Amino acid sequence: MSTALVTALRESCDYLRDGGYHQTAQLMTAAAEEIERLNRKVRALEAANPPPAPLRRPVGGPRRIVRTARPPVPLAGT
Repeated sequence: MSTALVTALRESCDYLRDGGYHQTAQLMTAAAEEIERLNRKVRALEAANPPPAPLRRPVGGPRRIVRTARPPVPLAGT
């Protein structure tokens, strides 16, 4: 699977060679090959390491804090 960049690099090489820019054409070919090699490596790594399972969401909706009346605290010495 080629990207648009790789395709453009490869298609430009012929024009550069015709114009006398042989070294530039070789560099662009090497760049296209390196991009393809790295893309293959990324795909292999992604296939070998699937993404982790999504985090579990809590059951039910958000919980409300409800304040209840507390019994009075006896004062010391009374």
